[in-house]
Amino acid sequence: MRRTFAGFIFGLAYLCAALSLGGWFLQRTAFSPDRTADTAQAVLQDPEISTEIVDLIADNAAPQLGVAPDDVRATVSGLLDDPTTSAAMSAEMAEILRDAHAHLIGAQKAPVQITDTEVRDIVRNDAVIGMAPITLPVPEVSALSVTRQVLHWLVPVAGIAAVVLGLIGLTAHPDRQALLRSLGFGMLLLAVLVTGLGYFVPRFAIPALSDSPWTRIPIELADDALPLVIALAFVCVGAGVALLVSSGLIRRRRRWSSPVSTYRYHEQRHWS
Repeated sequence: MRRTFAGFIFGLAYLCAALSLGGWFLQRTAFSPDRTADTAQAVLQDPEISTEIVDLIADNAAPQLGVAPDDVRATVSGLLDDPTTSAAMSAEMAEILRDAHAHLIGAQKAPVQITDTEVRDIVRNDAVIGMAPITLPVPEVSALSVTRQVLHWLVPVAGIAAVVLGLIGLTAHPDRQALLRSLGFGMLLLAVLVTGLGYFVPRFAIPALSDSPWTRIPIELADDALPLVIALAFVCVGAGVALLVSSGLIRRRRRWSSPVSTYRYHEQRHWS
């Protein structure tokens, strides 16, 4: 009975730990506009996102500059593709990307706009000063807004619950071998859930929520965080395998060290 109770407590602790850690990774990839600004150069590598910004700037700035939109488009695209200027151009667009991401997940209610000074810094021409702000057609995805609010309290609460339940399970479990076995399977489960929530959900599930190119922002953030996710998954798998091996060794040691029943030996001699 005590062993069953401890196993149930450990199961809840594993679930809470997976939700907390996986939710934290999900926050970093899908619900962190500041990270979008910090990784603007990587985000602008997505052709749909960069095309959306470049086309809007070209169509609205061309009349001010007295040139064809294609000329502005070619200039801005060339600056983005040039290795010597791409970092500076990404820095100029970082705030735009941050606002777009914030509006997408419901963290910013105001429309996303590109001011005349931002357009000037992007096209490198003072003639655009005084033009009307450009409004980006960024939708607010309700599912992302709700998920963002849930994760805001779920991640810390689940983390605290995982620690508390884990301590209760450790003190309540009567069998060391079974304890190590449970911890081993728990670490393997943790690796699976962290990989799913930290990479596959933002990489594949979130972009499917809307046809807007702005839902592709989590794709680039997920790819950027992939090395960290892989490293953590390997740590969890390695720890899980080590715990399962330790559990097996303890079980084998018990089997070989347990005394042979003298009654059984007496019966065998009697029949012989």
